[in-house]
Amino acid sequence: METNEIIFTHQIAPTEFVLPDNGIKYAYQLLSLPDGIPLFLHTHFRSNMDFSDPALIDTLGARRPVVLFDSGGVGKSTGEVPETFQGWADHLIAFVQALGLEQIDLLGYSMGGCAAQVALTAPHLIRKLILAGTMPSQGPVDIPARPEPIALLASAKVDEEFEIALAKSFYNWTDEGRAAAKVSWDRIQLRRHDRAPFLDLKSSAQQRAATSDWKQRNPNYSYDRLEELKMPVLTANGDNDLLIPTVHSWNMMDKIRNAQLIIYPEAGYGFLFQYAELFANHVHTFLDGHGMKASL
Repeated sequence: METNEIIFTHQIAPTEFVLPDNGIKYAYQLLSLPDGIPLFLHTHFRSNMDFSDPALIDTLGARRPVVLFDSGGVGKSTGEVPETFQGWADHLIAFVQALGLEQIDLLGYSMGGCAAQVALTAPHLIRKLILAGTMPSQGPVDIPARPEPIALLASAKVDEEFEIALAKSFYNWTDEGRAAAKVSWDRIQLRRHDRAPFLDLKSSAQQRAATSDWKQRNPNYSYDRLEELKMPVLTANGDNDLLIPTVHSWNMMDKIRNAQLIIYPEAGYGFLFQYAELFANHVHTFLDGHGMKASL
């Protein structure tokens, strides 16, 4: 992957493609700077790279190369959505290798954070890892989430339904939470050219199948292997996550030797959009830090 001196905003970043040996054509967007370890963003349920909040993406892209991408079967990429997060990780590894990169930083959000299984499969590829609003695989104790928020997201078919589902599942249902949801939704809609739709119901069902598999105890999955992670790790969440209970972030931080945790107040799963610039600056501080942990 070659970076150039043009810094694209999320609104105008062109979509590019790469075709590795696995036959999947991966779509991606590059907000580029001439130098630096690129930060890859792996996103959430039913989303794609066009469904990104520019307040977050552009603040990140102003200081480092940022790569947004669609995994197999998502957005403009070809193939099928794998029904395991190990399959998602394998897609990311193939994509990174096809770009000719030896090392990246990775921000995995929600299901994209589960796909950070890549850090266990190919740890040499990941310099630093950020796990945002996500969870490890099934541990000895089940931590159930409320079923209503995910049901809203899973059943939405048109933009109006998605907007309501996001407001009720990503944010606190308060005046402040609803206002934050509206502001973020309007920002996300700024990218109008060459925009991919939300993931359809068939492919999103395959994503949910990956979550079901993740909830089966498997010693090869992340819960029993988090101690293997040697790279610095930042975990983050809102204090009231309705989709992936915040306690998961605490548990990951506790099990990962080189981890630190930030909890954002009066926020839920959508904390990284509600606190877009603050979270982006925390990410910069973490990625620019020297040694095991950056001072935040």
